[in-house]
Amino acid sequence: MNTKESVKELIAKVLNVSVDVIDDELAVGDIPEWDSLAHMRIIAALESDLGVVLDIEQTLDIEDVEDIVDAVLNNE
Repeated sequence: MNTKESVKELIAKVLNVSVDVIDDELAVGDIPEWDSLAHMRIIAALESDLGVVLDIEQTLDIEDVEDIVDAVLNNE
């Protein structure tokens, strides 16, 4: 499984939705499950499950799935 697939699986797990719902352009607020609290749970899961450490600026810049994938790739 590549990084993008791993991130999408993680997001789907945190949001409790099918991975089929998760595409690159899906953004905070696009689906009811992805609210601000879920956004913070996604960030926490990235850190605990994938070992990715994001600083506050990176966290605030994340708006969609593609941003999350880019942040993970930049921290590898």
